[in-house]
Amino acid sequence: MEITSLSWSGSLLQQEKARDTRMERPQFTVRAEARPVFEVPETTVSDVDFSAMSPRLLREIALQKYVAGDIQQDIYIALAQELPMEAADSAGNVIDLSMVTDDTAFDFQAYFRDQRDLAAALGDDERASTLNAALEFVKG
Repeated sequence: MEITSLSWSGSLLQQEKARDTRMERPQFTVRAEARPVFEVPETTVSDVDFSAMSPRLLREIALQKYVAGDIQQDIYIALAQELPMEAADSAGNVIDLSMVTDDTAFDFQAYFRDQRDLAAALGDDERASTLNAALEFVKG
């Protein structure tokens, strides 16, 4: 049995070195005339009329403000929950809300004011404070 030594030639070492070095890639540059594909318009609470707003739009605005960290989770839940079929106002009158759909204009200022007053009258201070914060949100 014959043993021979292996020796590297210079060309193999150069190939190995070239494979280890990283090639610099060209940098991606944004052209000046490039525009974003779509833009989400920034809505401020003061621009929106909460006295005639659909529940769907209120949920969308509440979600934007919650994700941005502008409102707390309990306030978001109060704003985003679906309206009941019937609600009582602070005078004790039953209001039929069964005709309000996701696209129907609704007066959320009056609704949250009545619900806050009702919760305070019943002694539910935690619910009243949450509804008060929701009412402050819809007042702008």
